[in-house]
Amino acid sequence: MAASYPKAIVHFDGDAFFASVLQMMDHTLRGKPVITGGERGSATSLSYEAKALGLHRGMPMQEIRRIAPEAIIVPSDYTAYSIYARRMYAIVREFTPKVEEYSIDECFADITGLEDAFGMTYAEIVLCIKQKLEQSLGVTFGVGLASSKTLAKVASKYHKPAGLTLIPTERIEEILGQTAIYDVWGLGGVGGTKLNSLGVPTALDFIRKDDGWLKDNGFVKPQRDTWLELKGYYINPVRVGKHGEIGSVMKTRTFSPPSMERSFIFSQLSKNVEAACVKLRRAGLKARALSFYLKTQEFTYHAVQMDLPVALSTASEMLECIEKRFDEVYATEILYRATGVTLRALVTDSALTPDLFGEFEKRVQKNGSFDALDRLNKKYGNSTVFLASSLQALRAPELPRARKRRKGFLRQDLEHKKSLDIPFLGIAR
Repeated sequence: MAASYPKAIVHFDGDAFFASVLQMMDHTLRGKPVITGGERGSATSLSYEAKALGLHRGMPMQEIRRIAPEAIIVPSDYTAYSIYARRMYAIVREFTPKVEEYSIDECFADITGLEDAFGMTYAEIVLCIKQKLEQSLGVTFGVGLASSKTLAKVASKYHKPAGLTLIPTERIEEILGQTAIYDVWGLGGVGGTKLNSLGVPTALDFIRKDDGWLKDNGFVKPQRDTWLELKGYYINPVRVGKHGEIGSVMKTRTFSPPSMERSFIFSQLSKNVEAACVKLRRAGLKARALSFYLKTQEFTYHAVQMDLPVALSTASEMLECIEKRFDEVYATEILYRATGVTLRALVTDSALTPDLFGEFEKRVQKNGSFDALDRLNKKYGNSTVFLASSLQALRAPELPRARKRRKGFLRQDLEHKKSLDIPFLGIAR
């Protein structure tokens, strides 16, 4: 077996993870076409029942309602997803400490050399982990075992949902011959389009090219590393711990009583934008895009997605952009009960470069001012210093936070959300 797997790398990928988690938390959703992302205005995750209706990720909710009126659209619950993700990582770590938390619904694990310790083959170890994950979480996983991370990712998607695919050295060409170049991790989008135009439609066609061909066609180290990993070489190591990138930052809040006053609703949104920007600055990130939404008393969502003129981490500048498009979602004579914002397309401060007109330097100075405000709020309490646009929201009475429940989930401050009221503990035998 060791000869078939010079390294034994496993990839675990939750099936329709966001939708599956909500189906586990609410039994009335099980077996039904569930779509998450109601607060964004477009689908972020779909249960397999929803996918069977021809719906897909990113589809606008308005179009989903037209095509499949029976679909159940629900808001995202990233805290619940995070709890399930941490439980996933913990279960895999019961078998090996070498676990990379790649994203909220997937992870890599290195089980090289554990055959003797467990008295099982690699395939048996992987199956054991998969069964424990599914019995403990109530969510199925696509799982792949191979000698590199790229091959393991190919394997985990080979049989979806709930599949287990093994790619020993002798099966690499068989599997890659059935894998479109667009489906290879790191080669989607521009890379896949370029390879396809060069007569490389499958991953097998790609690995059959030589190093000189890659150089002649302008492929550099990242693509070469993928080429080597597809051949079975272990190039990208399993990085123990969390993946280094945050995909997005989301802040949402329900207020009571509902209101139709424009300035009050905008103030609630301003409060969320401020909180999201604080989190950005703590992580040393800026956002190039955002989406915001208003939720009505009838639980309908109206959202706007927009690109920012430059990467930002200051609420005042984001709110200037939001103000220009706020009336696209706000309507008079309608009661609203919640607002939310999601900051996307995040980049690190170090990735930004100065410009010729001094705009970069001005923003650095402005960020310094907000960093000082962050320190004041940390020392003296949240919202000690805040934007005037958030004043009405901060003066409004708040819903009791410690006892506010939604579908069996205990809502508390983000840093303390660590448990479900009634967790799914497995199937009784």
